[in-house]
Amino acid sequence: MNMVKNNATILNPIEKTPGIPSMVAKQIIEHIKSGSLKPGDRLPSENDMTKQFGISRISLRESLQLLEAKGYILSHGRKGRFVNEISGQAFESTIEELISIDHKKIWELLAVRRIIDSEAARLAAKYATKRQLANLKMVKRDMEKIGIKNVINTKEGGKIYARFYNDLADATNNYIFSHLMKSISSLLKGVLPYSRQKLMNVPGASEIFYKIHIKILAAIEKGDAELARKYVIEHIDWLEKTLRKILK
Repeated sequence: MNMVKNNATILNPIEKTPGIPSMVAKQIIEHIKSGSLKPGDRLPSENDMTKQFGISRISLRESLQLLEAKGYILSHGRKGRFVNEISGQAFESTIEELISIDHKKIWELLAVRRIIDSEAARLAAKYATKRQLANLKMVKRDMEKIGIKNVINTKEGGKIYARFYNDLADATNNYIFSHLMKSISSLLKGVLPYSRQKLMNVPGASEIFYKIHIKILAAIEKGDAELARKYVIEHIDWLEKTLRKILK
């Protein structure tokens, strides 16, 4: 790509892949962060960018919409699109943004969950109170209420899933661990719709989600800490294996 700004070549061609909009957005964001593109700079016209990137106008517009939604650029109608005045804090990308732009980050997310969530299950099996166990068991009732087949393909299913892991954090009865886990959870909540969307077309995925969480619950109820930990890791391993196939 020979996109030129101030007589300097700053961008590279984009290979033709399904993730073209994200790749274009990622490249432009990198140049904004590095200072190659500065606040107030005007981006080239759509016609120039499609030629320089070697992509379709549809793909380019999708990437520009993503950049605008994230606050990196502003559209001023016929005047064109400009790099936004972004504060330093705005560059601290959320996990959702990182994954929407760089799908490989999801493996780092799952690596964190494999450690944190599995340890939470182990601690919950040892220290959960009756009230906390009752809260955890609501996941079974709520999943069945919306229909086991709808666990993944509905927003309600995503909320139930997220709430289960918040309740799991409480059930550790370790204030510091719970606070840490919930802090991470608040950062990761934006990723749930992304993962759910990717898993919707996987045959039997909702049923698999339901069954493994019933196993996790049973292990916690029995007080079997290692088994509870094992089942959470099994769940995360399945997520990674399945998502890797989808995103291949």
